[in-house]
Amino acid sequence: MAILFLLRRYLVPREGNLMSFALWVSVVGVVIGIIQLMLVLSVMSGFLSFLEKKYTFISSDMVAVPKGSLVANYPLGDTLRKIGEVQAVSPFGLGQSMVIKDGVAGVTLEAIDPLTTNQVTPWETLWLAPPIESKAVKEGHWIWLGSQLAQKIGAKVGDTVELLIAGKTNEVAPFTVTAITKFGLYDHDLHYARIDLNVFKKIFHKETAAPLYKIKLRPGVPLFIGAAKVRAIVKTNAQIKTWNQINQNLFLAVEDQKRRLFLVLEIIVALAGVNVISLLMMSSHYRRKDMAILRSMGFRARSVFLFFLAQGAVVGAIGVSLGVGLGILACRLAEKYQPSLLNEAIYNTDRLPFKVELGDICLISFVAMSLCILFSVIPALRAAYARPVEALRYE
Repeated sequence: MAILFLLRRYLVPREGNLMSFALWVSVVGVVIGIIQLMLVLSVMSGFLSFLEKKYTFISSDMVAVPKGSLVANYPLGDTLRKIGEVQAVSPFGLGQSMVIKDGVAGVTLEAIDPLTTNQVTPWETLWLAPPIESKAVKEGHWIWLGSQLAQKIGAKVGDTVELLIAGKTNEVAPFTVTAITKFGLYDHDLHYARIDLNVFKKIFHKETAAPLYKIKLRPGVPLFIGAAKVRAIVKTNAQIKTWNQINQNLFLAVEDQKRRLFLVLEIIVALAGVNVISLLMMSSHYRRKDMAILRSMGFRARSVFLFFLAQGAVVGAIGVSLGVGLGILACRLAEKYQPSLLNEAIYNTDRLPFKVELGDICLISFVAMSLCILFSVIPALRAAYARPVEALRYE
């Protein structure tokens, strides 16, 4: 109770402008450090969320890759569809080619099954315009180009492009562009195109080869649980890769960068916490006579220590509360009003994605509070073990 009384009396300094200035410098330092940390971590979390969404569209929740000769008599597709956690399955294939029109570009062909692909991939959100109907569609000689690829070779919907199929004869096959797709990942939109799976098998002479399968889980099924169930059923007949395993290096790099930035920028919060030492040193100097009188009246050294420690905790709590509130506001404003400064070819987007995560807020708040309390220990010990007689000797 005595400590609470002293905090109410001394928290808002009455000794003059110097103590008020020191108090608010300490608070503002913590606030600025937390705002900066929240902005940076929310950008890194935003990039992780952005990439997760985009790469889930590209590779679906999971991909099943048949293993060798074991697939000859194994109905992999039918087996996958019967699994309770699986919502949809679609076969596909991958191949390399050159696409030719006004320019030439290397391209990765993804062969898709028109009957089932929309069950796994939300194409209606990825087309810049719905596919057109044409004679090529009925014959299967249609192609969907990535937006950056179409721009590079000067192709638009309705144009005819040629695919150079590398082999013994280097065949050239004409295809009609019926749609332009945009996943929002620059590199992917620059190097990928889609064609019909049956046509793909013919031109690449893979009629007897087993296709790969994209797998979409039912809503609410955790990825690791669904993957474990599928692996247990298909056993050694196929290798099951989740979307984060397929793009593991990319996500690990972003997560590692986020951790490193947190450690580096936490130094700013630590420097702001150093101001707490200055504040409490000044406080103990200005209040040495008050503390000496209280000590002579029986106030324990432990209580003096806790009083000054509590001051540091209060400064930290005010700074953390203001910093988190203003940090969330800063993230919202930055996301809404930011200019397009990023190079899409490098970052896959021209705007910074922001995502404020509760875990980041808790971690920032905990570390900031811990540092403020830790930096309060030294001046608190100094005040607690100061000799009352020294402060009252000349009074």
